[in-house]
Amino acid sequence: MRFLSTIAIACLVATVAGCATTGHYSRPDIATSTRSGWGPHGKPLYYFMVMSNPAPGKDDEYNRWYDRIHAPVVIERGNFIWAQRFELSPKHFGYGTPQLIERQYMVIFAIETDDLDASLAEVNKRLALPRNAKSDAMDYRSLQSVSWRALGPPTTQQDAVKLLAEETAAGHIPPLDEKALSEPTRPLPGLGTLPPPGALPPSAAPRTP
Repeated sequence: MRFLSTIAIACLVATVAGCATTGHYSRPDIATSTRSGWGPHGKPLYYFMVMSNPAPGKDDEYNRWYDRIHAPVVIERGNFIWAQRFELSPKHFGYGTPQLIERQYMVIFAIETDDLDASLAEVNKRLALPRNAKSDAMDYRSLQSVSWRALGPPTTQQDAVKLLAEETAAGHIPPLDEKALSEPTRPLPGLGTLPPPGALPPSAAPRTP
């Protein structure tokens, strides 16, 4: 399957200025620069996200193929260093765009490389081999991708406590109101449950073949 070449080159995959993708991210001086780190091997890090749907009625086959064949083929060697898959949650801050609602699954591939073109060319050679067995459980018409550039390394809870303590001490924000936290929960703005497909406008309804 060669969707990475078509989609990845069509999208500008931007450099992620994060630090290592494994281990602890907390640090004494929490950076706010957009150039605060690299991948775990000292090279620029990219995140490539692909959204797609299974063919109707083939969710189990699709997920097994993605988990056990396709994603492992992508990352078994070369500069694609890890993958993580996601399923669209029914609860959101708002509903997103119709295009997003139509996609049920997403995978994030991390790429650490000094030469993105060469990394994409290498993985596409492997994807074209019979080892990447194509599956009719994938709805190939649903493929959609997006890329993001991080504005710094991940922020841990430990980092958050330190940052908020500094901002509180500087008078930029009030202290945490523990009493308010003990009061009954109020609905969060924009938090909702996706309506069933029949309740969506035609442009937002899940696509059928």
